[in-house]
Amino acid sequence: SARLRVSRIHRWLGLLATVPILAWIASSFVLHGVGLALPEGLQGDYELTRSHSAGLPLSSADLIPPDSVLRSLRAEGIDRIYWLRLEPIGGVPAYVVKPGPFDLESVYDARSGERLDPLPDSILLRVADDELAGSHAVSLQPHQEFNRYYQVDEVAAVEVSVAGDQESTLVLSRASGRVLRRTDPMAAWFERVYRGVHVWQWGSSVRVFTAILFTLVGLTLTLIVLGGALWWDRRDRRRRWNSNVRPARRIHGRLAPLAALVLGTQMLVGGYLWFNLGLIEPRFRGQGSFQTDWTGGIQTTEVLPSAEVLAGRRGTAGAPADAAPPVQRFEWRAIEGRRFALIYPARDSLPVVLDVATGSPLTRLTPELAAAAAGAVVRGAELRDRVESEEYWMDWNARIPTFRFRASDPDDSDVHVSQHTGEVIQRRPAIWRAFGPFLVYHTFGFTGNAVFDTILLTALQLVALAMVVSGWRLANRKR
Repeated sequence: SARLRVSRIHRWLGLLATVPILAWIASSFVLHGVGLALPEGLQGDYELTRSHSAGLPLSSADLIPPDSVLRSLRAEGIDRIYWLRLEPIGGVPAYVVKPGPFDLESVYDARSGERLDPLPDSILLRVADDELAGSHAVSLQPHQEFNRYYQVDEVAAVEVSVAGDQESTLVLSRASGRVLRRTDPMAAWFERVYRGVHVWQWGSSVRVFTAILFTLVGLTLTLIVLGGALWWDRRDRRRRWNSNVRPARRIHGRLAPLAALVLGTQMLVGGYLWFNLGLIEPRFRGQGSFQTDWTGGIQTTEVLPSAEVLAGRRGTAGAPADAAPPVQRFEWRAIEGRRFALIYPARDSLPVVLDVATGSPLTRLTPELAAAAAGAVVRGAELRDRVESEEYWMDWNARIPTFRFRASDPDDSDVHVSQHTGEVIQRRPAIWRAFGPFLVYHTFGFTGNAVFDTILLTALQLVALAMVVSGWRLANRKR
């Protein structure tokens, strides 16, 4: 009969689904526990050292002026750039050029003008040495890394193992030494468990392993639908159960509705989350709002004030020109036809902002200037709903003051713009904002109280586990 066929299919699907269901239950419990033990996040609370511990004299007259770098770029056929920066990279004073807002940087030796990128291993090892306090680089290996801030699919990078007080793995861009990712041992273990056990991804092919994951999800959903049909079909029979009914059947029948609800919705939500984080990740991360035909920038025919001149003007910005430590970064930017110079007294400090034309300091960019800076690199002709906020910036490993705007791009993105540089540090499309409530349900972060949420998660996991064990008992008895 049809009922018998459904029962047999349900039994065999249940046996097949046991492995992935147990893997999901165990891994989710472990991952939730790891999250409880790491209140600062998986990457830890890293303290960055100064970018050049030895104190390189960036305002020295021995360095070539920025105009020299612009002329070299002009000779390469580049008419304008997004920004120009002078900073030490692995102990070498260097000019870092951002040709476009979504392009890889290029690097020039500030003493000789020689082009340095892609950076050699020796410089990248020194960059890693100076990245984390009390730590030093041990080994390096080539790597390819996805990064939301670039237009290319993968960025040529290196993985550097760091030992010492803050043991970790740093992923550095081969182009400029920029830190693309920091991963401590716990985070690395978490990622292996998450990918290998929780989302069943053991390689780099997103499409192949997404197909495997979605097949398992479909198998589980089919199991739930067939089980629901059997549960409804046998509703009258359950009313006549007596003490002779085996405990396994009683447990399986009584817990079925709750287990089906939790497991079924979790499968659907998990599939939705992975679709965003896997198949459409670049767009999910905000790359759909990239304005590839961006406007503005610094023309390579311009004359910019040298670092030596800017260091002299630093006194007018409220800091003595000979203040210690020495300036660790100079940066030139163009916003709405105006030129600004950013002077960083320390790596982890907010910059002093100078209007190049007048030499006058700004406490921060005005909202109008920030909107103009964002509008040049974000799709859509309108930025609205300005809100002052703070947002995490990987380059600083900290939250920084931002203006948040809602853009009129096709993805209805929120863009966070640094109040001091005009850099767009986060892009969050509507699909990202819709993602939040589903993630809360998937991770059981309902209340923000880690203990309560974990107890609730554990209780529901025990329900699913009871369904698996009782189902096995029933299947063995029917053999």
